[in-house]
Amino acid sequence: MKEFNWSEATKPPLEEYFPADKLDRARYATFLSRLLAQEGYDESRPDDEQKKNYVLNLNAEWGAGKTYFLKRWSRELIVDFPVVYIDAWQQDYSDDPFLTVIAGIIKQLQRQAKFNITIPKSAVSMFKAVAPAIAQGLTKKISGIDLDELHTLLFSDDETENDQNQNSNKPTGSDFSPAVKALAQNLIKDHEAKNKSVEVIKAKLADWVNKFEEQEDKSLPIFIFIDELDRCRPSYAVEMLEAIKHIFNVKGIVFVVATDTDQLQHTIKSIYGEGFDAKVYLGRFFNSRYSLKRPALKDFLSVHSDTTKFETAYLESKNIELLPHTENPETALANISVVLDAFQVSARTAIQITERITAIIVNLPNGKKVDVLVLAILFCIHEKDHPLYEEIISGLFKRKEPNSKGKMENISLSSFLQKNISEEHFSAELTYFIDPDSYTGQLYHENLGTKVNNYYEGDYPISLSKFIENIFCSIFVSESNPYDFWISSSDDGLTELQYTENALAQHKIEASPEVTLLWLDYIYIKDEYNKITKEQYRDFIELSSPLDYMGDS
Repeated sequence: MKEFNWSEATKPPLEEYFPADKLDRARYATFLSRLLAQEGYDESRPDDEQKKNYVLNLNAEWGAGKTYFLKRWSRELIVDFPVVYIDAWQQDYSDDPFLTVIAGIIKQLQRQAKFNITIPKSAVSMFKAVAPAIAQGLTKKISGIDLDELHTLLFSDDETENDQNQNSNKPTGSDFSPAVKALAQNLIKDHEAKNKSVEVIKAKLADWVNKFEEQEDKSLPIFIFIDELDRCRPSYAVEMLEAIKHIFNVKGIVFVVATDTDQLQHTIKSIYGEGFDAKVYLGRFFNSRYSLKRPALKDFLSVHSDTTKFETAYLESKNIELLPHTENPETALANISVVLDAFQVSARTAIQITERITAIIVNLPNGKKVDVLVLAILFCIHEKDHPLYEEIISGLFKRKEPNSKGKMENISLSSFLQKNISEEHFSAELTYFIDPDSYTGQLYHENLGTKVNNYYEGDYPISLSKFIENIFCSIFVSESNPYDFWISSSDDGLTELQYTENALAQHKIEASPEVTLLWLDYIYIKDEYNKITKEQYRDFIELSSPLDYMGDS
């Protein structure tokens, strides 16, 4: 089987449109295709074991790209194999998961087969039996019939009781109402008819497998993909798994059932109770489970976010500005992801925060600006520790902790945040695209008067820790404001901007974190980012925080 290449978008109308694979999933599809093709059909096995039924649970958390993966994978396989793709959630309105699956199989295989794909109508006329409802005690009355009475007629609660007790204790036929006896007889007849229908359908499926084996342009096994099962109604999801396990377990057919398995386990527990071992229960239905890892957050955001709002053309069209300046939206999202990774927010929260930042950008008035990294940090704290957010946004943060001698002393906001962020994340780099010459051709120098600005255009790095300590905290902790420091230490009437230019003029020309910080000081003063107040940031956060991401439509 060939290696799949999803590095480029597909080209409609010749084929269904799929964007380029930004999460590097094609290699997983290739690996699984080879594995499942061998599990479902292997000519090297003995004749009676060449075909097997196999069910794979493709597990991935919300937002990891299961649907894209399944759809694009199925489109690759359909070139050589019979393939069926079923979105279980879209069919959730149906009362019968069996009908959903069999209808999908018939409709899609009819387009691929060079033989007739039909089944007798009588075999499809299956019903939602009343007996399971009785056994589970989901209801007490149906059309005025007492189900406890019906249950007593149909089932024995104690199979170990002796014949004498059975004869003496079990009610006789005359003890039951005519309506109950009639319904019981119908249930037994319907159950027998249902079993016959299952056998007819299984025989048909096996026949189709054999005919596809002979069809020149197709190979075995038949692949059936079930998507979005974890989003379905709990009862529907369970019945779908039961149908796959007991009705469609035909040799030569491979099922791939995509779920957020943790979420599906919660679904199972909603039916059977919190104490129910849903993990063991689900294990009954699958031969194996393959878990897709969550992609790197920057790649994840590039798939799920509106990147156009970070493009230079959009910002210029609205006459608004953002920090950090970046050459492309991917770098902007990578910077945001550094913050989100540091605060270890979930995938869903990461998208929510990015959506809220995007909403703030869209609502910025003409001529306004904002630092999106300050927003990202505030949103993370708002989500993780709202009381702390209130302290910070109000400028009232204050903490005391014992020092090495056991004496209580104040701890800075930067140190407090650093305690809750791993060193790996705190030292992660943010990237700013800076064009120094666009700000000034000459830098103030205290000895030379002026000096040519020789700093070059390009990417300038700074660690998250330096950003939080020197930029973020300067906004929300007044005593650490570097601009106040410049003003208070000035004896010769130099402006804040001149002090910053002097520091740049005397520094070695390089793209280092120290130089980046100096340029950020300069930009904050020159472009007046330092005039965005705590109250304005509070408005940004509190206007957009009620916006919750509900998923791609």
